[in-house]
Amino acid sequence: MTLDFFERFREHQERLPDHTGLQIITAGGREAFNYRRIGEELAKISLFLQRSGVRPGDAVGLLMENHPRWCIAFLAAQSAGAVVVPLDTLHPPETIAELIQSADCKFLISSERFCDKLEAIRSHLPGPLPLLLAGAGWDAALAETEASAPVPLVSRGPDEDFVILFTGGTTGKPKGVVLSRRNIFRNVVELLAIIRATPQDHLLSVLPLYHALALIMNFLIPLYLGARVTYLDVVDPQRVLSVFRELGITIFVCVPQFYYLIHSRIFQEIEKQHALKRFLFGRLLAFSRFSNRRLGWNPGRLLFPAIHEKFGRQFRFFGVGGARFAPQVAESLRDLGFDIVQAYGMTETGGLATLATARPDMVGSTGRPLPHIEIRIDEPDEAGVGEVLIRGENIMKGYWRDPEATAAVIHGGWLHSGDLGRLAPGGLLYITGRKKDVIVLSSGKNIFPEEIEQFYQTNCPHIKEMCILGVPDPTSRESREKLHAVIVPDFDYLRQKQIVNTYDMIRYYIENISQRLPPHKRIRSFEVRTEALPRTTTRKLQRFRIEKEVQSGAAAKPRFAEDTPPGSVAEEEIFRRIRRIKKAPVIRREMNLEIDLEFDSLERVELLSDVQEALGVEIPDEAAGGIFTVQELVAAVESRLPGGTLGPREASVSWSDILREPLDRDEQRRLEETLRRRPVTEWVAYGIVRLAYVLGCLLLPLRVRGRETLQLDPPFLICSNHGSYLDVFLLAGTLPRRVLQRLFFLGYTDLFSGAVLSFLARRLRIIPIDPDRQLRKSLRLGLAGLQKGLILCAFPEGERTIDGTLKPFRKGPAILAVEMQAPVVPVSIIGAYEAWPRHESFPRRHPVEIRFGEPLRPPEGQKAYDAFNGRIFRAVRDLR
Repeated sequence: MTLDFFERFREHQERLPDHTGLQIITAGGREAFNYRRIGEELAKISLFLQRSGVRPGDAVGLLMENHPRWCIAFLAAQSAGAVVVPLDTLHPPETIAELIQSADCKFLISSERFCDKLEAIRSHLPGPLPLLLAGAGWDAALAETEASAPVPLVSRGPDEDFVILFTGGTTGKPKGVVLSRRNIFRNVVELLAIIRATPQDHLLSVLPLYHALALIMNFLIPLYLGARVTYLDVVDPQRVLSVFRELGITIFVCVPQFYYLIHSRIFQEIEKQHALKRFLFGRLLAFSRFSNRRLGWNPGRLLFPAIHEKFGRQFRFFGVGGARFAPQVAESLRDLGFDIVQAYGMTETGGLATLATARPDMVGSTGRPLPHIEIRIDEPDEAGVGEVLIRGENIMKGYWRDPEATAAVIHGGWLHSGDLGRLAPGGLLYITGRKKDVIVLSSGKNIFPEEIEQFYQTNCPHIKEMCILGVPDPTSRESREKLHAVIVPDFDYLRQKQIVNTYDMIRYYIENISQRLPPHKRIRSFEVRTEALPRTTTRKLQRFRIEKEVQSGAAAKPRFAEDTPPGSVAEEEIFRRIRRIKKAPVIRREMNLEIDLEFDSLERVELLSDVQEALGVEIPDEAAGGIFTVQELVAAVESRLPGGTLGPREASVSWSDILREPLDRDEQRRLEETLRRRPVTEWVAYGIVRLAYVLGCLLLPLRVRGRETLQLDPPFLICSNHGSYLDVFLLAGTLPRRVLQRLFFLGYTDLFSGAVLSFLARRLRIIPIDPDRQLRKSLRLGLAGLQKGLILCAFPEGERTIDGTLKPFRKGPAILAVEMQAPVVPVSIIGAYEAWPRHESFPRRHPVEIRFGEPLRPPEGQKAYDAFNGRIFRAVRDLR
């Protein structure tokens, strides 16, 4: 080992005394430490520790936020010959006290930020613990101490204990990993030979320094080089990006979760652009991917300058480590022109074992082992996947005072990493997941949850966090397991898109993208929660905790033991209206209307209408699309309350009241524009659907039964199951011309966005309906169409089936039928799903039969919407 950290550091003190080495940016401003100041402070604090009784080999605890003085304290303790014990600041006081006792710390260095926590920690310790606070106490120690001897004041051998790093606790109690100087600095030497960082580099650090990767990349390497590190006290992406530009950051190292967020935000911005820009972006990205894969040249910086401008022209590369990095995201960022350096390792390997440089052909892998490291795969399966074994000078000395745990992972010099992976030709390592996390289905299939989580999160922007578990399948006679997901939605994205039917939207996306996976890798059930999933400080999921919560039912939704006391008359009235609709035993402000209180789209409309009528306010549809919680509803109402005394009304708003509200001028114009007679268009549409019918008879083939049930006087409704894109054309083609002339539809808004599709929707009499925005308005327009003597065709499932089974019916059509006392003709389309499944791009030949049932008469004199909706569902089901 050739690296002598302190010798190199002394060179920087002499050559670059005024060059900033460490700085911190907080809301209060910036504090910079040049190399002269760093050297002077670490020498004085080192001497202070020795005079305070710290002896060579003693353990010194370090409990501080990321700050230049964290680094100085670490170096000072090392200079005094101590074993440094960095402590996780996010642990509760009792855990920190337990770790301090376990490591036998003789001294503790902390900061004034943790004064309250220190009191609680001390209450759990058996005796007093000498303490130095970074603040007034630190300044006093500097003033009282004069250090004339060069650091290190105490030299220790390269194989003696250097640092004890406690693991993050993904499976429970943290274990202390004992590392020597050789373990750490051998990695540093070989890493520097590969990444070629320079003294001109400026690194931005947001990772906690008490973890191995940050300790090496965001502290030891920059100071060894004479470079600069800036610590940021927040991890907000916008703040991080602004610091990139302001300070000229060249290197940034973080965990995969941050890059997933950056990737998601980039593509969300692309979604906002007009169609031509989105098209051009897609073509340029495809060209960049081709160039990277086939030519080994990355043109991304040239093709996407606007994206790179946000990071600054001087930026060099992203470093990623700490967990498996989704290959799709890595490849996508590469194609955008970003250089990615990916590290693989663990605390037990000094933070590093392999490194993938920014070469295009390494993307998706964790690279090759560092030169002094050997890697082999233990007991590989037919795909070459097995446990990753590591041997080299970076392997830990062992777990602190735990010989049994050490013996369990180190055999014959080989560290059993617990990670599963495979070695590709050329020595590239691909990590597939953690051995302990593998889900073994009763079919014998091995499932790597991280791989599947990354697939779904990458392809569904509505998902912020996800944890996949294997749970018993109650529908299986053989007691098989199924894949179950606990999901936290990205509520910022949902607000931006004004999507409030969170559960349904996530389910729709999951059903769609699941078709791209083999059957055994598909999610079969999921639950949504509003609180963040439990993670370690390195952002790894604590799966053992999530699994316990799922088993106990705690993950399904937060447990609320008691009501929030209403703080105003308006809030009390809103609580009362919520209870009228949902009979909720407990209501709290932080509850999500859909996830916690289980409001569906129509109940949500009913609630908002009821509250607006009762309190005399009007909430525009755009504002309503951003209301997710009880608190947000209260805020929306109170911000719009008229002046004077609030007097709640006792009457509740019914669907009859909602639907019979007069249409405003804009709605009336839209209704007339959509539903007015267009003889030429009607003849053209009739010709198209009849042609579709004839082609269906010839190619599928197509049969029709029960069409005589349509001998009704309008208005009435036609309600059908929804199996494929063919449904509308085939169903319309079977209808008599007198029915087709009066036909209008309810269609999902997103399918008819844009100028062209919006124009076609008006010509084909399609009223866009959206369960998130303007649902009330759409149903009122539907009722107005029936009042004009027209015939409404609706697909109450709301979407095409994913597997051919009949999905639950939404009760919007049933409400319209009951309010108009209009009969409903049930229709079953059989075979359309097989002819064109939702996950296929093109149809195929398969017999299709359309069956019309006997008309259903809605009940009179009572608003039995749910009961009538159930009758429609059963009628369609029985026709199958």
